[in-house]
Amino acid sequence: MALIECPECGEQVSTLAAACPHCGFPISAEAGPLLAPPGERGPSRWTDPGFWIILAGLVAVIVMSILILRHAEDGPPPEGTTPATTVGAPVLLGWDQAQ
Repeated sequence: MALIECPECGEQVSTLAAACPHCGFPISAEAGPLLAPPGERGPSRWTDPGFWIILAGLVAVIVMSILILRHAEDGPPPEGTTPATTVGAPVLLGWDQAQ
């Protein structure tokens, strides 16, 4: 925000003001355009790396959710199977002692 001199009363006026607050003289046309010219555009979302990181995260969450839901439909493991991680289980349960 810059201050310019009002051509009517000479007071300081913001470039964002539509009119001088002191005398009411219209300022916005003299201060210049507030928007960028039509040929100059900001960066596109397609080139922003943050957009792609968020998109990849959403895809990963969706894929993981699908895999978890498909595995949940399998039901409990069949009888007679042992878990894959049994290291230390006999010691914790006391099965290592001779009876």
